[in-house]
Amino acid sequence: MQLDFTRAPISPGTDRTRRLTPATTKPTTPRRRKKEAAPHWERGYRSHFYRNERGDKLGEVHLSDRGELPVVYRWAAGNYSGAEGSLAHARARVEETIGFGMRQLSLF
Repeated sequence: MQLDFTRAPISPGTDRTRRLTPATTKPTTPRRRKKEAAPHWERGYRSHFYRNERGDKLGEVHLSDRGELPVVYRWAAGNYSGAEGSLAHARARVEETIGFGMRQLSLF
């Protein structure tokens, strides 16, 4: 049996040449994390609810009863609640309270 040393090897022979040759598969792109959807306001007839992407209720704003003066917006979020004179201010309080509760405060 005669060996033919003039032919080039079909695959790279050494480990070093295997590492230096480009891969035949296409390069993988880094996977991006799915962005978490921001909480949103759900509008109701006399109340509004602040919900997260899964539909869990984080906070709420209710209009005072009919005939009750002065007209106020009562809000509740977590263990906090209060009353405001306008819907925009009540919503801001709920968002502020939820944002405060969701971030870790520094210890020192």
